Amino acid sequence: MSAHLRSASSLPASQPACLRAARRAGWLAFMRRALRAVETRHHLAELDDQMLRDIGLSRADASAEMRRAPWDIAAAGETRCRG
Repeated sequence: MSAHLRSASSLPASQPACLRAARRAGWLAFMRRALRAVETRHHLAELDDQMLRDIGLSRADASAEMRRAPWDIAAAGETRCRG
């Protein structure tokens, strides 16, 4: 079987959990979550410093969040995709 056609259960354990979860959940659902992350990160960029303080973030925190890749989204039960 081609490496591109492997099932989610045959994925290497070394692969980030968020990517394994994305394959199990399906690419369409994953893409929706990624697009939502991009959208909410853009909204975060529009907040002023007072609004950021109100939600417990600094401008540096917001900038770091905005630099994350669109596919760098937390899977259920995780805080962040790493890999």
